Amino acid sequence: MQPFTLKQAANKALSRVESSCRRAKLVSKPLVVDLVVTKACNLACTFCKDYEHPGAKKVDREQFERVARELFPTARWLNICSGGEPYLHLGLEDLLRLAKSYKVKRWVLSNAMLLKEERMRAILEEGLIDSHGFSVDGIKAKTVETIRVNAVLETLLEKINMVLRLRQTVGGGRPEVVIRYALMRRNVEELPEAVQYWGERGVDRIDTGYLSLANGIDKQESLWFHQDLLRRVLDEARTVAARYPKLMLRTPNLIEDEKVKLTQPSPCKAPWEFVMIDTSGQVLPCYRAFEALSMGNLYTGDTRSFAEIWNSSTYQKLRLTVNDDSQPKHYGYCSTCEMRYGWSRLESHLGDETWAQKAIESGAKDLRFDHRRKGFRSFEEADAPKR
Repeated sequence: MQPFTLKQAANKALSRVESSCRRAKLVSKPLVVDLVVTKACNLACTFCKDYEHPGAKKVDREQFERVARELFPTARWLNICSGGEPYLHLGLEDLLRLAKSYKVKRWVLSNAMLLKEERMRAILEEGLIDSHGFSVDGIKAKTVETIRVNAVLETLLEKINMVLRLRQTVGGGRPEVVIRYALMRRNVEELPEAVQYWGERGVDRIDTGYLSLANGIDKQESLWFHQDLLRRVLDEARTVAARYPKLMLRTPNLIEDEKVKLTQPSPCKAPWEFVMIDTSGQVLPCYRAFEALSMGNLYTGDTRSFAEIWNSSTYQKLRLTVNDDSQPKHYGYCSTCEMRYGWSRLESHLGDETWAQKAIESGAKDLRFDHRRKGFRSFEEADAPKR
């Protein structure tokens, strides 16, 4: 993996100082840039909060170049992992090449269904991706295919195994391969089997976390209600993971272990270190600001540079209140965010319900609570010729 540049290292050091001092107006810039290149997706995952049919808008090179010029010289990571399936963007490789030229590390998250060997061979030969994640959420066909609607487990596993093979033959052992697994009642008991499967195939890491409810999912899917089961499964999964020294298994804390954060909350660093830029150009300070707190727009209707948006009065108000529990939060969700206060409260698991309540309290309007699910068309329907 290529080293970070001196400018990126200096920006990280300055960012950490400004974050620890809770500075509102910054000299440093984001360390992590999450850039949504498309919201188009070939799947309709039951808990997905933000996708559209495969004909949805995609970021063009000019828009990507603007972000690159302003942010990549100092950023450490470019994340392409939010909103849609990146391989539906046919210009993905060109965007990754441009990012690589700035020596910013590149993380891509995919559902794996659309991967083609020729395309992946070229990507790995050029070293365009440093870390590649795949969302799987189970190891049995019935489970995966009911959670990740339109997915086919056999195909999904075949594609990921193809990437694992290619990284050894043409990728020089790169990229890092990560399996993402949202834990819920219907899939949690498969975790030990999934750990064994991926451990045997040499993946580097399995990331697991609590399900954030969305789209009217039955609340009983939340593991808030099944902590004894979760404890047993995590113990089994860790025992299996111990057989594979090169595999890192990341698991969530049990609710009882998260209670300490209610009185000793973790400091939020997102307004200092992170930025998300949607396909529309909306600048978002964190994933939990979705459709509720836009800081500006880099693509349309806003003539400000990123630096001006980054130090706008809105951003400064967010930084002044996000970690100060003695005053009202600029963004209502900051008062309950699980990233600060942990998962020990039920509202942390309710996803849409809590987010919508806090977003409305913050003045957000026109919230789309169904997350486009009612209007979803399958990949085949979207590509079918109009009659």
